Amino acid sequence: MTHVRSTSRMAVVAASIALAIAIVAAPSLAGPITKQNGKNPAFNAFTSICSVPGYADYGLCGGDVTRFADVKGKLNAVQPKLGRYNLDFSFTSLTPGVEYRLWATRDAIPFNGTYIEVGRAVADAAGNASYRLQTAAPGGLGFDLNTVQGDITVVTSWWSGQYLVVNADGSLSWAGA
Repeated sequence: MTHVRSTSRMAVVAASIALAIAIVAAPSLAGPITKQNGKNPAFNAFTSICSVPGYADYGLCGGDVTRFADVKGKLNAVQPKLGRYNLDFSFTSLTPGVEYRLWATRDAIPFNGTYIEVGRAVADAAGNASYRLQTAAPGGLGFDLNTVQGDITVVTSWWSGQYLVVNADGSLSWAGA
């Protein structure tokens, strides 16, 4: 009888330990809270600055509203844990060898009195450039991709009125135009 009681007690203890391990390990084994990338990016409709009303004669546009229409931008977003977003930007059809800067701003209120520079990159031989931003508060952000020389906007989400929105499930979408 003592042997049966001891075996039962050991089984309960073992089951309790296994349950505790499962509860602790589950979050660390789980994937990101939200993930928007590849075929389903958080955003892929950056706008040529030249096509924004009132900007046809801005910078390098020269009155051509189709200028930079071939430049494409994509934002992949991963929320690896609550309160942290990794935003990965990629742009194509840029001029190879030209240095570009990605700017971020929020709700017409610049960060610390200015726009923040997400990063700089020289477009590779195929015309590609990439940037990364980690933020705890992506809501309301808009972006401009500028040439470093002359600081001239090429494509934008900001001036076209497209801002990041944090959805109830933590995923990102765009509000605006």
